[in-house]
Amino acid sequence: MIGTVVLATTVLFLCNFSKPYHKADLRALREVVEVLSSSAFEGRNAGSAHDSAIAAAIAERMASYGFEPYFSEGPLHRFRYRNVGSWNVVMVYRGENTSGALLVGAHYDHLGKGGSGSGSLRPDTTALHPGADDNASGVSAAMETARLLKESSQRRKLKKDIIFAAFGAEEKGTIGSAILADTLEKMGSLPKLMINLDMVGRLRDSVLQVGGTGTFQAADSLLGTHLVPSLPLLLKKSESGYGPSDHSVFYRSGVPVLFFSTLPHTDYHTPFDTPDRINYQGMAAIVTYVTAVARAVVVEGFEPDYRETMDTTKIPGQIRFKASLGVIPDFAYEGEGFCAGTIIKGRPSHKAGMQDGDVVLQIDQQPVKDIESYMEMLGRLEVGQIIHITIRRNGQIIQLKVQL
Repeated sequence: MIGTVVLATTVLFLCNFSKPYHKADLRALREVVEVLSSSAFEGRNAGSAHDSAIAAAIAERMASYGFEPYFSEGPLHRFRYRNVGSWNVVMVYRGENTSGALLVGAHYDHLGKGGSGSGSLRPDTTALHPGADDNASGVSAAMETARLLKESSQRRKLKKDIIFAAFGAEEKGTIGSAILADTLEKMGSLPKLMINLDMVGRLRDSVLQVGGTGTFQAADSLLGTHLVPSLPLLLKKSESGYGPSDHSVFYRSGVPVLFFSTLPHTDYHTPFDTPDRINYQGMAAIVTYVTAVARAVVVEGFEPDYRETMDTTKIPGQIRFKASLGVIPDFAYEGEGFCAGTIIKGRPSHKAGMQDGDVVLQIDQQPVKDIESYMEMLGRLEVGQIIHITIRRNGQIIQLKVQL
C-alpha cells in the first residue's frame, strides 16, 4: 500500500512540467512543497525506505527541465558516513566554453516522525514532521531558480555552468553537502559561488535573511543592484560564511557562498511545519530575486572574489537531543553567545521567563560561545534536569533556572 502511494505521488510530482516558463511558477512551487511534505514520504528522514524514491523524483523533474547528471554514474550520488546512508541529487546545465560553475542547492531531508533524539522541538511527540518550510520550500525554490536560470539563458551565452544539488542528511550534520564539497574539491571542480536555500517559505514583514555577504568582494553591491522596488523584500544581512546549514561546508573549502532564509518560526522542527502555512507569493519573490543575483554570475560575468570571514568554528557531528529548551535560534546573530530568536510558548524556556532576543552566555558554569557550542551542550542534557542559564537582555545579565 505504501509503495502504491509513493508511486502515485511520484507520478504526480513529475507530470506536466516540461513547458518552459520565464517567471516563477506558483503552481510548481506549491506542488513541490506539497509532494515532499506528504505523508507518503513519512517526513523524509535520511536513510529511510523512501529516501531513494524522493531523490529519484527530484532528479526526474530536473531532467524534464533540461538538466543532465553531473557525474557519469547518473544524477543520484550515493554516500554513507558513520551510520547514515543517503543520496545527493547533482545535475547540471552546461554552456559552451564556460569557465567554472555556479551551484544552487538545498537539502531535501527532514526529521521523519520526530521523537527523542531526532532534533524535534517536540521530542516527546512521535508524529509526522512534514518539513514544508524545512526544507521542502528550499528544494522547491532551488529547482525553480535553476529552471529560470536555464530558460532565461541561451547555452552559448552562458559564462558558467549551472549546477543544481539536492543534499541528503543535512539534519544529521550537513553530511551530504560535505561529501559533495569534498568530492568536487578532489576533482578540482568546486563552484565559483554556492547559493544555499534553506527555509524560504515563511516570508513575513518582507524580511529575507542573506548570509555570506562577507565571503566575496562586492557582495553588497551585487545584492543591492538586483533588489528592485517591485520585489517585496527587506534584506537582513550577515557577513559570515559559516552556520548550521549546507553552505558552511562549501565555504570551508574556499567557495564564496550566499545563504537565503526567511528566518525561524514557532513551527520549526515540529509536526506543525505544514504546506498550508507556506507563503508561496513570498517564495516566488525570493526565487525572482535569487535568480537575478545568480544570473549576474552565470550570464553577466560577475566574478565572486573569495574572502575569509572571522568565524572559524567547526560544525559538530550528528547530535541527538534528549531534551529541548523550546528555543528557535536567530541564525543571523553573529555576536558572542547564542541568541534566542523565538521562545516557544509552554516550553521550558518560556516557563523559566526567557524572551525573544535573549542571548545565552552560560549554561551551568559552562560558557556558550556560539550556536554550535549551545547545540553540543543541549545534546548532553536530559529530560527533567534542572539547569541554570545566564542570559543577556538589553544589556543586563540575568540568571534563570530552567527545568527541562
